[in-house]
Amino acid sequence: MIKHILIIFNSILLIIFLNACSSRQDVYISNTGEGTVSIDINLDNMLTSYAGDLLGGFSNIETKEINLFDTNKISYIISDLESVSLADINSESSEKLHLELDFMDPGKIFNEPEVSGTPDLISFSTRKAGNKDRYKISLYLTKYNFNTAMSLVGMNDSEILDTFGPQDNPYTDTEYLDLMDFLFEEYETSYKIRSIVKSSEIVINLQIDGKIVECYGCTDSGSTVEIKIPLLDIVTLENPIDIRVEWE
Repeated sequence: MIKHILIIFNSILLIIFLNACSSRQDVYISNTGEGTVSIDINLDNMLTSYAGDLLGGFSNIETKEINLFDTNKISYIISDLESVSLADINSESSEKLHLELDFMDPGKIFNEPEVSGTPDLISFSTRKAGNKDRYKISLYLTKYNFNTAMSLVGMNDSEILDTFGPQDNPYTDTEYLDLMDFLFEEYETSYKIRSIVKSSEIVINLQIDGKIVECYGCTDSGSTVEIKIPLLDIVTLENPIDIRVEWE
């Protein structure tokens, strides 16, 4: 029964995360690779209505009584991860979630199969540059490792990815917006649906110990990096998302 509930819950999470939410993540990483992540997620009313109706249909619970972010279920999922521990979680309302995580090495969060010549989804490394130590963290997301990324919410083998995730023949932005228009047409106008999806993004603020010497796919100011990834770029993945930060 628990597994069945988790499958339903994770399906809702995937639809939410992939289509019409904005997420802010404050990340600190030390020179040893240890660090913390603070995540704040805010959903649009269109999503809370849609997901609440869908969950209510499965559980026979009134939509107004459903909190989409069930902290117990999320904690259960995170407890299975080897390199991440949950420091805090709360959901003060159905459209908001706050998470705080500790990690030992960002490169070990995902159990990725070894594929020759393919960069890891997340990697962290240290090397010598002259007489200084240089540290590097990178994110490389493609349609080939997208399923690995979804394992963080237990969705790496979900059939839902066949429709809502990146395709072998990638969606164009217009095609994906048409799909969202069809999905949510009972909840909002076409213009509003498209505006919500196009404006949704993941914002990552990365704090490091040192001075940044390279910032590819991001902007930096001293020891702080801002990364903005439109959700349309993630769900279509017409091109890989390639972000690299190096510091000394």
